[in-house]
Amino acid sequence: MRLHRIRLRDFRGVHDREVALAERGVTVLQGDNEVGKTSTVAALDLLFDAADSSRRADIRAAQPAGVDAGPEVEAEVSTGPYRFVYRKRWLRRPRTELHVLEPAREQLTGADAHARVTAILDETMDRVLWRGLRVEQHTAVGQADLGGQDALTRALDRAASGAARPDPTADDGLVERAVEELRRYRTPSGRATGELRAAEVRLADAETEHERCRAALEAVERDVAARDRLDADAAGVRSRRLAHAAQVAELEDRWAGLQSRLREVETARGRAVLARERAETARERREARDALVAAVEADAAVVERAEEARDAHDAEHVAAREERDVLRAADTAARGEAAAARRAADDTARAVSAARDRAELADLAERLRRVEEAESGLAAAERVLATATVGPDDLDALEDLARDLLRAEAARDAAATRVELIAPAELTVVVDGEPVTLAPGRTQNLPVAGSRAVSVPGVLDVRVRPGHDEAGRDDAVRACARALDERCADLGVADLEAARAARRRADEAARRAAEHRAARDRELAGHGSTAALREAQDAVRGRLGEDDGVGRGDDLFSIAEPAAVEPVGADLAALRQASDAARVAADDAVRRADEAGAACRAAEDAVRGAETRAAVLAERAADARHAHARRAEELRAARAAEPDADLAAAEEDRRARAREAEREHESLAAALADDDPDTVEARVVNARAVDERLAAEAARLEREHAETTGRLQAAGLEGWHDQLAAAATELEAAVRDHDAVARRAAAARRLHETLARHRDRVRRSYVAPFRAQVERLARIVFGPSLSLEIDEDLRITHRTLHGTTVAFGALSSGAQEQLGLCARLACAALVDPADGVPVVIDDALGHTDPERLARLGAVFTAATAAEGAAQVVVLTCTPERYHGIGAATVVPLAPSRRPDDRDHRDDRDDRDDREHRDDRHDHHPDEHDVAPAGEDTPARTPGTVVDLPRTPRAG
Repeated sequence: MRLHRIRLRDFRGVHDREVALAERGVTVLQGDNEVGKTSTVAALDLLFDAADSSRRADIRAAQPAGVDAGPEVEAEVSTGPYRFVYRKRWLRRPRTELHVLEPAREQLTGADAHARVTAILDETMDRVLWRGLRVEQHTAVGQADLGGQDALTRALDRAASGAARPDPTADDGLVERAVEELRRYRTPSGRATGELRAAEVRLADAETEHERCRAALEAVERDVAARDRLDADAAGVRSRRLAHAAQVAELEDRWAGLQSRLREVETARGRAVLARERAETARERREARDALVAAVEADAAVVERAEEARDAHDAEHVAAREERDVLRAADTAARGEAAAARRAADDTARAVSAARDRAELADLAERLRRVEEAESGLAAAERVLATATVGPDDLDALEDLARDLLRAEAARDAAATRVELIAPAELTVVVDGEPVTLAPGRTQNLPVAGSRAVSVPGVLDVRVRPGHDEAGRDDAVRACARALDERCADLGVADLEAARAARRRADEAARRAAEHRAARDRELAGHGSTAALREAQDAVRGRLGEDDGVGRGDDLFSIAEPAAVEPVGADLAALRQASDAARVAADDAVRRADEAGAACRAAEDAVRGAETRAAVLAERAADARHAHARRAEELRAARAAEPDADLAAAEEDRRARAREAEREHESLAAALADDDPDTVEARVVNARAVDERLAAEAARLEREHAETTGRLQAAGLEGWHDQLAAAATELEAAVRDHDAVARRAAAARRLHETLARHRDRVRRSYVAPFRAQVERLARIVFGPSLSLEIDEDLRITHRTLHGTTVAFGALSSGAQEQLGLCARLACAALVDPADGVPVVIDDALGHTDPERLARLGAVFTAATAAEGAAQVVVLTCTPERYHGIGAATVVPLAPSRRPDDRDHRDDRDDRDDREHRDDRHDHHPDEHDVAPAGEDTPARTPGTVVDLPRTPRAG
């Protein structure tokens, strides 16, 4: 299969875009996130799989947000001998259109078009391979499921046998026919189907029916036995009920007689309780009278104690008021002393502050002077540095040139011709115009670096010229000297010594600049700048004021001389001592005032407490007198109504009556207990329960007897004996049929297993060509030492690199995705172009390092370099991952944005009008796919993107 172009309209975030793909090789669709890369592949799946009437979730998700439009996809595809243009729209005005261009033209719409495309794809495309060679976004590349792929199997069969194309006359469908025969009896998962399933169902139904008839007949027999048993049980229950009725009557009579006696005992108990309650009431009245008498006596005592306490407290109250007056006077005096001491301390503190400001002003003036000196020195040093022309590198260069000159002179002198002058007696000669005196017997060596003239005046003139080599060394010396002179001239110095001196002056200036800068920074510490230091000085001046005796002129150094600092410091120390003493005295005075105030407040509190205590005691005495009078009046009224002696006599009389009633109740209760009424009651209750149980059992037996009789009557009409015989006959027939079909199914299974075993043996031979192709591509990434182990399902199990073997699952994520990609590309390269499908890679290789990314570019090129190579489509938002693919066709994707609401509504109206016209007229590809001459139509060439914006109608 080959994808030629894909067009999306109103699909997710894509308004209208058409992408043309290269028919072979690698096409890279690159663009930012949310431009619709993944939507292109998802749209193909919906186009091939989903009918236009479908409303499943992924189709609803493809509808653009906030737009009343249905998603639409159009693709031009080649597969096998077919080439067609296929278009679908979902949700809003759904439609399906198919235009088959080759081998014969067809135009279909709706369900017919969908069915035709499905048939074409099933006929020509391996759908499993199409899924296996895709890498979805956000999923690990991993390994593809390539085992058992028909297209790959045919390709490996050709590779293993060496045949370039399969023989169309060869009968290689034996295994398939065996599978078809087996599928008549069993599904791929092993479940029965077809004749075998029908035979099993018939056998199961026959067994069920036979078991049902047998169980029904056994149930009839059980019901006959049950009815006989129910008759016997019912007779037994009736006899027990008759015998139990006499016992129940006797117990009921005894219980009726005991109930009248129980009522008498209960009446006697009530009289005894009432008499006891009346006796308790008389006792409570007598005790209340005694308590009232005691309360009156206690109240008299309380009144006496309250008055005594009140009188005693009056003296304490007078003493507390006198002490408070004395402490008030002491507090007033202490407060006056504390205020005076505090004023004295404030005066001395202000004096200390003024002295400190004067000392600070002098210090700031001295620091400003040192800062100005440092800045002046720094400026002078910086001027020296600004005029310095010889830097450290320049001096090093001059040193190197001087060393080169010395080496050149040494080399010249060492190799030069020498002239030896020996005089037997003292002699004066002229060497190059300069007189030289030769001592007797002394040898004078003259190196001949250049032309030299030696003469004995009036006797001999000798000129010595060096050879060619010696002249070259002399030229080298002159060249080094000339380079040294030119470098010195460039630096503005006479010679090397002058340059050294200039460098020393510059270094000394840099050192002085650093010292001055450090001194300035040290003096400015805490202020940051000279201006800030001046502002601090002005602030101190402001605090001192005009009358402090300090000048406020513009000359900062006229404020105070350094010698004046020490006297100010001495005065400051004395002032501080005086201030500290004044502050201590003020603190002591304040402390004494606080103590006096606290004592005064305590006295005030004591007076207030005494007053409160006096009021409380007076109130208590009044309350006690009132309570005593009230209770005394209450006692008098109670005695007038009923004297104390009458209360005592009434209590004794009621106690005697209560004892008589209790004795009567005890006598009746003892006589009743001898007849054991509880036992009689329990027996009566039990006898009644037994009678009810026997009645319920008789009703149950009667009901079960009726139900059993009914079942037997119904069973007599069913004819279970005849049904059981018929079911047995059907069961025998079903067993015979099932055994026959099962034998055929077993034979088909054995044939398939035998053929599959031989086919698997042949498939093992397919591993070699597949491994060779994968290793060929993978060695581009991992190097020539790579070897792979691949199982019969064509899955990589181990990788060996540099002699080290590692299982595939233990490899890093990057290595796994690189090998998985190589396996997919190897499969695409092996498969026959007529059977192949595009390899689609959506944003993979996220775990691959840059070096291997570059090598993977060569893998893509190698896998798609052959004639009829596979089609590879790469979708990515990081194009740099795939820059290494040399033969790639790069398609940049830009956002396809919708116009505003009015324009988009007009656009949909225009498009709907065109679709209505298309519905009325048959679509012809030659009339619509090729633009008429003269129109500005974008060319659809591989590797281009055509965005088709709409022009809104006027008005």
